[in-house]
Amino acid sequence: MKYSETMERMRAANHVTPLVDSIPQLIQAASSTKGPTEGGRAIFLDRDGVINALRPGYVTGWNAFQFLPGALAAIRQLSLLNWPIIVATNQSPVGRGLLSADGLAEIHRRMVARVERAGGRIDLIVHCPHMPEDACICRKPEPGLFQDAAERLNLTLADSYLIGDSPGDLGAARQLGMTFVLVRTGFGAMSLIRQPDLARQADGLADSIGDASQWILEREGAVVGAPQERKAA
Repeated sequence: MKYSETMERMRAANHVTPLVDSIPQLIQAASSTKGPTEGGRAIFLDRDGVINALRPGYVTGWNAFQFLPGALAAIRQLSLLNWPIIVATNQSPVGRGLLSADGLAEIHRRMVARVERAGGRIDLIVHCPHMPEDACICRKPEPGLFQDAAERLNLTLADSYLIGDSPGDLGAARQLGMTFVLVRTGFGAMSLIRQPDLARQADGLADSIGDASQWILEREGAVVGAPQERKAA
């Protein structure tokens, strides 16, 4: 079922739907018909535990946001592919009343600005503001965030990548046929201990977003630096 059809069905049932951050350059990118925001393939990134460090509780302000080592360089490297780079993130603090939508947008505005200063880019951010009990269509592992981005940017999800650190990320990738790289940062290492089968289910394993970006670049023939871990065939 197409995302638009799913949305209509869920709206009719009074279910909630995903949101795009109200950051002007991202809105402009989402509506663009030129450049890296158009085309069939994309790189999707989870946020917490992949781009920034996990912390006790939630990231409810920029002072609590800390880029993981190598994350900025990794996003810069991924920009070499000239595909859309999209952050897809569950952000239940909004639904819990711990963070306003404007507050989340400000965190993301600062994140995007820092990425751009480091020579990278983020073309779109889609987030789920809901709690697990809200029964939405966008909280990962539900596919709504990715389907939303795909319709906005005319993407083929089965030809796209997702870098994530959790079973929820893997579940979304598997539903949509995306190539999934599991990182050991964030929830990744603990998830592998609790569910060892995740190593088999993921298409690639990496210690960090830096290693994951190298894995993707190498796979796509755009090698930068030394080869990183690959799954055995």
